[in-house]
Amino acid sequence: MCCVCDETSQKKDLNNGMRKRIRTGASGNGTAQQQQRRSSRKWGKRLGGCQCFVVFLSGSLLSGLMFALLNYIPNYRSLPVAGSGGRVAPHHLPDSGFLQIADEARVMEPYMAAVKLPGVLDASRHTKADTLHDSNEQEALSSLKVALEMKQMGKDDKALRLFQHALALSPKHPEILVKYGEFLEHNQQDVVTADHYYYQALTVSPGNSEALANRQRTAQIVELLDQKRFERLDTKRDALSSVHASNAALKRAEKEAYIQHIYHSVGIEGNTMSLAQTRSILETKMAVDGKSIDEHNEILGLDAAMKYINASLVNKNDFITLKDILEIHRRVLGHVDPIEGGEFRRTQVYVGGHIPPGPGDLSILMSRFEHWLNSEQAFLLHPVRYAAIAHYKLVHIHPFSDGNGRTSRLLMNTLLMRAGYPPVIIQKQHRHKYYDYLQIANEGDIRPFVRFIADCTERTLDLYLWATSELSNPIPLLAQENIGGETPLIQQFEKANRLDDRETGETIRIGAI
Repeated sequence: MCCVCDETSQKKDLNNGMRKRIRTGASGNGTAQQQQRRSSRKWGKRLGGCQCFVVFLSGSLLSGLMFALLNYIPNYRSLPVAGSGGRVAPHHLPDSGFLQIADEARVMEPYMAAVKLPGVLDASRHTKADTLHDSNEQEALSSLKVALEMKQMGKDDKALRLFQHALALSPKHPEILVKYGEFLEHNQQDVVTADHYYYQALTVSPGNSEALANRQRTAQIVELLDQKRFERLDTKRDALSSVHASNAALKRAEKEAYIQHIYHSVGIEGNTMSLAQTRSILETKMAVDGKSIDEHNEILGLDAAMKYINASLVNKNDFITLKDILEIHRRVLGHVDPIEGGEFRRTQVYVGGHIPPGPGDLSILMSRFEHWLNSEQAFLLHPVRYAAIAHYKLVHIHPFSDGNGRTSRLLMNTLLMRAGYPPVIIQKQHRHKYYDYLQIANEGDIRPFVRFIADCTERTLDLYLWATSELSNPIPLLAQENIGGETPLIQQFEKANRLDDRETGETIRIGAI
């Protein structure tokens, strides 16, 4: 063969080899791409499975957390709602059984300031309250300015009304308290009330120089007047003690005072029994139609407590102990709530504007009260002051869930009877003043409450003395009820009880306070 032919055949062979290599490379590349696609599909399947697992795990944790929260919140665990297929709804009101509990707290609420709980009012309400307070204070100061002008002009009646208006608008303003006290002291000759307002001004503003100077002048005068009041009570007590125990009139008076004490004491707590119905229950032990069982049991419980006091504590030649107080309370609630009778409360209570100590502190506080009750310091006090302070201390601690007021009044009368005084009757018509004086004592001045008890003691003594003597002007019994909107007869014989240096004699206060 020739050389040309050989070269031609070699080129053909070379071209054929190149084509085979190209084909082989192309097929190899296709196989690699397929393998990559297969591996990517496998990883995609694996990642998809992990994502599903993570989402499932997150959902399970969230569901468990919500279930725990719903079980922890008690507001959503209440009674099923009617027609809701068994669903439950939150409730925020006490049940009817709790609302029917008879306690002094509900009676005292209208006569005391409401309890202010923190965090209840929002910012807008705070702003409105501050604005109203500023407006009232400005109006009170304007009334004070006009009152001082009326005082300078000698128009005491107008000045008195303006002073009272200013005090009603801003009862804690020290300037109003001081100026009103000065008006009462110099223009009305009421040193006792004036001294009380000076005391309140110093409570609000201890550095008030005018109030301090006025109190230094009036404190001794008021103390002397209180001492004279107690001496007058002792004189009347001694006069009553001179009456023989077998005196028929005295026996009738004691029986009537016994019934009226029960009638007024339960009436202060809201009992609606009349005096005649109370007398009927005590004498016949028969039920009164139309009255609740609790009202009957309150009367019977107080009757049992007073009989216990007369039989064991009045003539007891020993100290009054905590056990004696518990026995009194056991009988007060013996018919109403035997379980709570004679037991300290186990829950917190709220009495109007006063929040008594918690149940955990009652044991210590009552032990301290028992120590004070039998201390030499207490025995040196006048019996009326001693009994009034004991009454206040016990009702301030409020150791029982119910019956605190009745038990405190019984303890007070126990101390008075041991000192030779008759049991004091606090009329239910005066429960507004009774609770107001207790509130003033909570604010730091117990003297108005002591004077209130002294007035009640004197009125009771006057009734005993009237029942055992002959007077030209007959005086009705203590509890003449208001029938048909008429003024009670007892108020028609009320006399002023003022100690004026210009008078040579002293008048006796008989009737309502």
